Amino acid sequence: MNYYYFNTRPYEFLIMHVSRNTLIITISLLLTACVSNAPRQPAYVIQDNAHSGGNTLAFSNNSNIVASGGWGGYIRLWRMPDGTQIHKWKAHTSSVNSIVFLQGDSRLISGGYDRRLVEWDTRGNEVRSIVTPSAIRHLVVNEQKNLVLTGHTDGLARQWRLSDFRLVSKPVKHGDSIRAVAEHNASDWMASSGEDGAVWIWNKSDEPKRLQKPGSFVRTLAFSPDGKHLYGGSWFNIYRWDIPGGKLQTLKTEHNGIIKEIQFGPNGDYLATISRQTDSAVLFLNPDSGQAMRRFQKHDLCGGALAVSPDGRYLSTTSDDASVRFYNLDDNQNTD
Repeated sequence: MNYYYFNTRPYEFLIMHVSRNTLIITISLLLTACVSNAPRQPAYVIQDNAHSGGNTLAFSNNSNIVASGGWGGYIRLWRMPDGTQIHKWKAHTSSVNSIVFLQGDSRLISGGYDRRLVEWDTRGNEVRSIVTPSAIRHLVVNEQKNLVLTGHTDGLARQWRLSDFRLVSKPVKHGDSIRAVAEHNASDWMASSGEDGAVWIWNKSDEPKRLQKPGSFVRTLAFSPDGKHLYGGSWFNIYRWDIPGGKLQTLKTEHNGIIKEIQFGPNGDYLATISRQTDSAVLFLNPDSGQAMRRFQKHDLCGGALAVSPDGRYLSTTSDDASVRFYNLDDNQNTD
C-alpha cells in the first residue's frame, strides 16, 4: 500500500492505493494549476511570443518605455502607451535576470546567468561590460551613490561602482544561491535573500544582520518607501520585517503559489505582486494586511515578473507563457 500526502494549498489531499502512473498523472494535473481561469481587469495590449519565457521587466524613468528580458537572452524595448516594439537585441547568452534604466533613459544595465554585467544604450549597443565571478540572479542600481548591487548563484552579494564596474565589497555570503537583493536610497539599507533561507540587511555603518528566518525562502525583496520595513515574497505569503529591529510578521494573501516578484506603487499605497508554480495571479495588495486591493488578468502560465510605471499609470507583466502584457491603471474595471 502506498500513501502520498500533498500539502500544497489549495491542494491538500491523501492519495491511497495508487499506482506510480496514477501518481504521475495527479502530480502533472497539480502542476498545470499554473494555467489561469477567468480574467480580472484585462490587459489592454498583449504581445505574444515576446520571449521564450519572460523573466524581468523595467520601466524607463519617464514611463515611456518598457524593457523586457527572457530566457533566451534577448532584451526587447516597448513603446508606451501602445506597447509596440521599438528594438530587440541579444544581450546575454542565457537568461536575462535583471534590467534597470539609468537616469535620462538613454542607458540601461542588465545582468544574467552568463555572469555578465552590462551597460547598453537603447539601440542595443554595448557601452561596457564585465564578466563577474558567478551568475547574476538579481541586481539593483543607485546612481546617486554610484552603486550596483548584485546577487549571485555562489551566494555572494557584491557591490560595484556604477561608473566603472569596479568591485567595491562583498558584504554578505549566503549558504546557497541568492535570489533577490534590495536597496533603500534614503536610509542606506541594503538586503539580500537566498535559497539557504537567510535574509540579511546592512548599511555603511552597521555590520550585516541576519533577520528572523521566514517559513520559506524568499524569492523577491522590496523596502517600503519610508525604509521602516523590508518585504519579501514566498509561497502564498508576504513577509514583513521591521527595520532595523528585524521583527517578522507574516501577511497571508490570495496567492496560491510562489510570489515571484513584488514592487511598491509610486506612492507606497499598494504592493504589486505576481505569482507562479500553482498560480499566475497578478494582484495589488494592502501593504499592512496583505489583502487584495485590485486584481488583474492572470497569465496563461506561471507568472514571471512585473513592473509599475513611475508615473503610476501602467502595469506590465510577463510569464512563462512568453507574453508581455500592459494594463492601464487609470481603468479601474474589474471583471471577476
